[in-house]
This record gives sequence, C-alpha cells and structure tokens, in this order.
Amino acid sequence: MADLSQFIDIHSHILPGLDDGPKNLAESTAMARCYAGAGIRTIIATPHYINGTAWAAQAHKVRETVNELNRHLAREQIDLQIHTGMEIAYHPKVTEYISKNLLLSLAGTTYYLIEPSFQGSQEHLLHSARTLLQAGKKIIIAHAERIDAFQRDPRPLLQLVERGLEIQVNMDSFLDKFDERCQQTAWQLLRAGGVHYLASDAHATKHRCPPTPADWDALENLLGVETLTNLCINNPRRLLAAS
Repeated sequence: MADLSQFIDIHSHILPGLDDGPKNLAESTAMARCYAGAGIRTIIATPHYINGTAWAAQAHKVRETVNELNRHLAREQIDLQIHTGMEIAYHPKVTEYISKNLLLSLAGTTYYLIEPSFQGSQEHLLHSARTLLQAGKKIIIAHAERIDAFQRDPRPLLQLVERGLEIQVNMDSFLDKFDERCQQTAWQLLRAGGVHYLASDAHATKHRCPPTPADWDALENLLGVETLTNLCINNPRRLLAAS
C-alpha cells in the first residue's frame, strides 16, 4: 500500500491573495487543514506567475507569504510544511527571466514548473524548454494532459522527455474530474513513460481541492502501488534533494 502521509505535492495554489487560489488567510488555513487531515505533511506552493497580469507576484513576495503562512500554521498546530515555488506561465521572456534567477524554482532547487498556454502551438514553449535544459535547468511541464496541442499530438513533448524534460499530471485527470480528453491524454503520457509527477493543483476546499484518502485509494487501484509511489513520493523526494 502506498503511504499517503509520504506524498509531497509539488503543485498547489495554497497562498492567500496571490492568484485564483485562496482569497485570504482563512481560506488558506482551511486548505492546510485538508492536507494535514489527510496526513499530508509537505507541499510546494506554486502561485501563478503570469507576466504582465495581477497574478505575477515577485519572488520576494512569494517567499514572504510562504514564511507568514508557515508561521501561522505552526501557531495553529497544523502539521504542514510549505516550500516556495511558482507555476510560471510561458511567455517569450521566460528563458531570460529564469536564467537571471528572477523567478522561483521549486523549493529552491534547479527545477522550474512551467505552465503552457492552453490553446495554440507549443513550439516556442518547447524551444525555450530545450534551451533551459541545455543550460542545466530542470524543467517540469505543468498538467500537460490539459493542453490542447499535447492532447492532439504528444510526440513533440515526449521527444523532449528523452532530453530530460519532466511532466506533471494532475491527479484529477486520472480520477475523471476534468474531461475525457484530459483522462485519455494522461493515460497516453503515462504509458509512454512521460509522467514523472502526480500533483493536486489544488486551489480550494470545495472544488479542485487537496487529495482525500478516498482519492488516494482510487489512484492506487488505477495505477498500482509502485507507480503511485514513484510519481507521488519517490520522484518528489528526489526533487527536494536536488540542488
């Protein structure tokens, strides 16, 4: 049996007031209670960074908010550790910004979580990812199964996996909480060896929420103990150990 308490969630919108996640500290605390209530102890906060929009908190603001939330959770005796990160929406300067350390990696490692545009060609994104990989950065594509271009043809994405690109898939896609195309693409990527992380992409407590023990059991039945352990525990643990 895979151990839910060892799950490390590398994609979570738990920080208050920075994006379309919790609006305030009370809502963030409620999310934290969901995580802790399920036995989950470690997550990475990945607020959206969408250049030129209101959802583009600077690195220092994200660090400050994570520190404040960790202190608050300690006072509330909620056993959850939150690391810093960002979900970086692709834009033409993403390579420059990451190279100049203007954007946050996941938990202070060399791994960056990049979100593709939901529509349109991903040619420029993949070119940027290739450039960053060649420069020694480690790139994870967020919820690739939800992206139209990859749903139609995942081969260009999978070809870059052979060069070190990694892929994160949302748990809810396997649990059929999005749509059929997401579920089908998630399975296609998994069977091709192109999924490295399962994460919640949680935003709230009523919908798109942290995983429950029932969700975990369902995923174990669908994927098997070994796959679930690798994608949710072993690979995230390797990520946190990276420098």
